[in-house]
Amino acid sequence: MSIVQSIAVLREEYQSRRLDPLAVALGTLRRAQEVDDPIWIHLLDEMEVRAFVDRLSTINISDAPLWGIPFALKDNIDLAGSPTTAGCPQFVYTPERSATVVERLLQAGAIPIGKTNLDQFATGLTGTRSPYGPVRNAIDPAYIAGGSSSGSAAAVAQGLVPFALGTDTAGSGRVPAAFHGLVGFKPTRGWLSTKGVVPACQTLDCVSIFTRTISDAQSIANVAGGFHQEDAFSRSIDFAGFNACTPRFGVFAAHRLPWFGNEIYADMYRRFIEDLQVEVREVNPEPFLKAGKLLYEGPWLAERVAAVGEFMDSNPDAIYPITREVIKAGQVASAVDYFQAVYQLASIQREVETYFCEVDVLIAPTVPTHFTLAEVKADPLGTNNILGTFTNFVNLLNLCAVAIPAGETDQGLPFGITLIARAGHDHALLDTAAWLLGEKVALDAHPRTGEHFLAVCGAHMSDQPLNSELTSRGAWRVAQSRTSKNYRLWALPDGKRPALVRDDIVGEAIDLEIWSLPERSFGSLLTTVAPPIAVGQVELEDGREVIGFLGAVGAEVHATDITQFRGWRAYQKSRSSK
Repeated sequence: MSIVQSIAVLREEYQSRRLDPLAVALGTLRRAQEVDDPIWIHLLDEMEVRAFVDRLSTINISDAPLWGIPFALKDNIDLAGSPTTAGCPQFVYTPERSATVVERLLQAGAIPIGKTNLDQFATGLTGTRSPYGPVRNAIDPAYIAGGSSSGSAAAVAQGLVPFALGTDTAGSGRVPAAFHGLVGFKPTRGWLSTKGVVPACQTLDCVSIFTRTISDAQSIANVAGGFHQEDAFSRSIDFAGFNACTPRFGVFAAHRLPWFGNEIYADMYRRFIEDLQVEVREVNPEPFLKAGKLLYEGPWLAERVAAVGEFMDSNPDAIYPITREVIKAGQVASAVDYFQAVYQLASIQREVETYFCEVDVLIAPTVPTHFTLAEVKADPLGTNNILGTFTNFVNLLNLCAVAIPAGETDQGLPFGITLIARAGHDHALLDTAAWLLGEKVALDAHPRTGEHFLAVCGAHMSDQPLNSELTSRGAWRVAQSRTSKNYRLWALPDGKRPALVRDDIVGEAIDLEIWSLPERSFGSLLTTVAPPIAVGQVELEDGREVIGFLGAVGAEVHATDITQFRGWRAYQKSRSSK
């Protein structure tokens, strides 16, 4: 039995009882055991997997968005009762408590299968710096998988699990996602807690997510994310949307980027931009590239010394040679070096802010080229440095990013691009990625704490006159949806707004959008609602209810019944064609 790749499809199979979670979990474990590649450092045994499945009997599937979903996690992320090595056998310890993100996934019903290989101590972007052996590319084994989250990416790419956790400090989630044609989501720093994660650069580290779809990445992030009091680096994120449904795109001119001889990638990047069929604004890549160089040329290497330097000094032979060389370079940085780098970064950040005043989403190549295992072996440091060219700057500049597939080379190897936005625009960024990929994003069962879902069917929808009343309050569009077949739609006499009215006798399903609105902004929005529109519960096509704009009693008086169009936009289109 092969794994069902989509979380939504797998949940549907469970709910219809066509699949059994124990059979899926044990089947996943058996396939993982049969893999002839060092993807895994530690696999759970059958009894451990059964124990996690048994817990599902105490969890209502409707309240658990990851009920029965198998997953993998990078072996620098703690799973209670399973060893953590961070890619170093002598470093091993067995935690009594899982990392915060893992605890939240387990509470949502997810089933851990095993812990994946990585560049030792998450120091590297090749996936080859591991005493357990290099992870090979799942598409062409002559090529590298990318790192440091190499095993997690390969596990998803090989169809072993629907999703996996990695980490991303300098590109460790986005680089291997690009090399496998996957979605690699790197959230705003602090949204997904790093408590229970072996640090690399603790001020920059992020937990990342590998999936095949944007919808799955959103579902996982919504479960795993959120402020955690015990984590000093966790943050309460003030999420925001873009000021328009179609974001303003910024791009780098391909001829201004270093491709290190890979003209195929350069041409694919050009073609991707040309095929967008939207207006783009050219952005100067120099400040971004300059910031990226600070990560390994500046004193941030000293953070890696702070993380594992004491262990390295006590156990020098336990450290992979290239890893030791990289970390030792951080021992020479002085406090003066650090502050000078901080000042330089602050100056670059100010310059970058001016670009993000003019664009919402920056489209960049994820990597400039793809190396074979032989090429990395011949030049382990030089090839690794090249791979971080377009990824190193993101965390330093406090940005969020998602890597997505963007075609294949003639050899059948994936090419990827990365969408980048300001901190806190994660949801809007993922929505943009889904739009670019032509993917319909499923509506999660519940908004997170501090947010409200709002159903809108008229002037507040995307590209409509009152949409700014949502976006100016930090709202973002979660999904397109429809009501249940219990409503009628009326065009009000002013011709500017419709009224959605419940009618259980001769109703129809009406198109609408679901927006997520920060709780702090909800009250002020309600003050803008003008009669005969009111706020009430709207029943969706799947039977759930969310708050939405409805016609008050008598709203249909003097209004025109436009239910036949099944939506406000279709009605507007019919009028404009006359």
